[in-house]
Parts: sequence; structure tokens; C-alpha cells
Amino acid sequence: MPEVRPAGPYPLDGIDLETWLVRFDKNGVCTSPGTRAALLAALAATPTSPVLFFSHGWNNDFADAVDLYRTFLSRLQEVLQTNPLPPGPAPIFVGITWPSIWLPSDSGPQMAAAGPRGQDPETERVAEELLDILPSSTDWNRFYQLIDAARLTQAEAKELASMLVPAVKADSVGPDEATASEDKIVAAMNAMQAARGGAPNRDNLDDFGTADGAARPGLGAAGILSYLDPRWAVRLASLYIMKDRAGTVGSNGVAALLQDIKQSTHGLLHMVGHSFGAKVMLSALAAQPANGSLARSLLLLQPAVSYLSFAATVPGREGPGGYRSVLDRVVNPIVTTYSNHDIPLHEIYHLALLRREDLGDLQIAAGETAAGNPPNAYAALGGYGPRGADQRLVNTIPGPGEALDLAGARLIGLDGSVPNRIGSHGGVATEFTAWTLRALMALP
Repeated sequence: MPEVRPAGPYPLDGIDLETWLVRFDKNGVCTSPGTRAALLAALAATPTSPVLFFSHGWNNDFADAVDLYRTFLSRLQEVLQTNPLPPGPAPIFVGITWPSIWLPSDSGPQMAAAGPRGQDPETERVAEELLDILPSSTDWNRFYQLIDAARLTQAEAKELASMLVPAVKADSVGPDEATASEDKIVAAMNAMQAARGGAPNRDNLDDFGTADGAARPGLGAAGILSYLDPRWAVRLASLYIMKDRAGTVGSNGVAALLQDIKQSTHGLLHMVGHSFGAKVMLSALAAQPANGSLARSLLLLQPAVSYLSFAATVPGREGPGGYRSVLDRVVNPIVTTYSNHDIPLHEIYHLALLRREDLGDLQIAAGETAAGNPPNAYAALGGYGPRGADQRLVNTIPGPGEALDLAGARLIGLDGSVPNRIGSHGGVATEFTAWTLRALMALP
């Protein structure tokens, strides 16, 4: 029987701030309405307290999300001990959780006013996502045989890929390269496995990189491997589904919570999103009426969105980047991190996400950075930094006490590549990112 928590704060070990967690389902419906109501009442009771509003990203179960929030806030507390903010009320932390992983090891406690849920076995969890996507003619017995196998031949991988093509949902009216096929799914599986240097680690599914941040060979260097781990095929389909889900959770659910937070408090709102959590926060802001800024700051940590999301124009598509309107929803410059040590976003993203809605643009040269220039039209913001938006790129993300100039542009990219200050996709709870948030919180 899952733990049932009363409506109220969710204390995090070692964190002095008041901390709350609000849960959403895959459709963006809040599944902890009692906690949500208690949060809004608490904000109304302390109407000048700043709010830190944070969304975790892809492949974080409940325990992963809690650990990210706790670790990031620990780093922030350390930074503030030696570099305190101007006097004022302490911030209130609000973290959201949403189902961004297919195979969770920890579903988390039952939150106030949500219905009882059980823990599904891994294969049932996969089927739960795919039953609504794959055709009724799918040979489920064969599907489970393939995904449960220790390894697949290239022919077996292609057979599994043929079953997963509908889950990719490629846009048939897009460019030729934005079509789904068995060969492309298998090629992406080869690239993902080569980038990781072997099979995926179930204990750390969020990060394909190595502990030291060393890059692995990409698809071109990988060629055709002797065998493939079937979990890469499942994770590739998950990549598509979870990216779409992040937009749904943001625009349907988090957008409404954002509006209610702004109506409940006069405190400054500082928003943070990691990985697909950046898409959650961007989608929530983009869904707001275009009648003024809602957030004081927005920090995107290794965002898993297009590097042209804020571009003024995107050749190959009509109009600007999908999140350009968000530039007007935030008072101070939007800050994003990127790194060539982020293997999923620097090496994999542009090989896997090839639908028309993922299309960015032809490469736009904006000056070489340590992370390099985007390799194709589908590159990730967290892998290469923003382009086409009058952005300012900072070659090295500063650390505590180092100068961080946040003036001169509406969009600022901070490169964590050198000297390995962001060493992996999941390595965002550091003194460097905490110092960045502290700098944003200190702006007028």
C-alpha cells in the first residue's frame, strides 16, 4: 500500500527552505489537488516570498525527481552561505513531478486527494504506454519476447523497430528526413548504444554519458554493431512520447498552476526546468495570455528542445521558433546551459528526433563555441546552445564568486563544456548552476 501524505509541504532532507511537490499525470491533470490547494493558501499567507518553480526532466521517477531537487537546493544553500541574497523573505520551493519514465523503480508516495495506485511490472508499464499508440494488430507476444531478450541481432532489432514505427509518429508532410522507418530506428539504436559504450544502465537511465563526461563515438563511428540491447528501441520510442508529454503537461496542467501561483502571491517567480522539464516550463509560459511578463527569471538546464526554439525565423517552417513568444513572458534574460559532455543532447538527439515538429533549421553559424556548431537542423539547445535569436553565448559557465554578466541580450547561453563544468546530461545540480540561479535571483 503506497504511503499517503497529508496536504502540505514535502520536506527535503537537509534543506532549510519550505518545499512543496505537486504531481501531474501524463495528460497534465493535477493528481494532488489537496496539496495544490494548500500550496496556494500558503503562498497567499506569505505574499512577498519569492517562489522557485522547478520541473525535472525525462526518465526521472519520483525518487529521481526528489533527489534532483534536494541536491540542487543543497548546492544553492551552499552558494548562498558565502554569497547571500539581499535581505528579504526566504524563497518557497515548488517542484512538480510528472510521469516522464516508462519503467520507474519508485512510483513515490500517494499524495493528498489522489486515487490509489499500484506498482506495475516493467513489461506492463511499457504496454500501458504503447496500447494506445500501436495498432491492434501488434503481435504482443513477439514484442515482449524481443524487448525481454538479452541481446538482439540486427535483423531482430529491425523486426522490433517495425513494431515501434507508429510510436514515432513521424509527420508525413514534413521533409524527407523527417520520416519514420525501421532502418532509422535501428540506426538510432546503434548510435545510442555506441554513445553509451554498451547496454543502458537501469540504475541511471537518464544519462547515456560516462562518469567523467568523456564523449563516445557517434553514429558514423559506430557503424553496425554485432548486437543491440532491445532497451534502446524502447527508449527511442520513449524519447518521442515523453517529449510530446512534456508539452502536454506544461500547457494543460502546469500552465494553470502557474496562473494560480501568480494570483496567490506578489513574490517574484523564478522558474527552472531540466531536460524535458525545460519544455514543461516553456510550454506553461507559452500557454499564458500575451499581456505581460509572468516570471522574473527562467533558467533552462540542458534543455531537450530545439536549438532554434527562440529563433526569429526558422527556414523550412513558417514563422519563428516555437518558444520565441516566451521571451516576452520573462522579465530578465532567459538563461540556458549547454555542454558537449551532454551525450544524449550533443550526440544523440539530432539522430533520433526527426519529425517535422522537431525541425529547427539549417545550420546557423554564430561563432564557434567549445560545444561546436549544430550538426544538422534537429540539434538540441542543451547540446549546442541557442542560435538565430540575437543570443549571447558565454564560453564558460562561471562558478561562485566569478563574474556573470547577464546584460545585453534577452537570451544567454552558458557553455559548460570547458572545463567540464557540466559533465553529463544529468549533471546539473552543481555549484555552477546554483550560482547562475543565485545571479538571476539577485537581478532587479
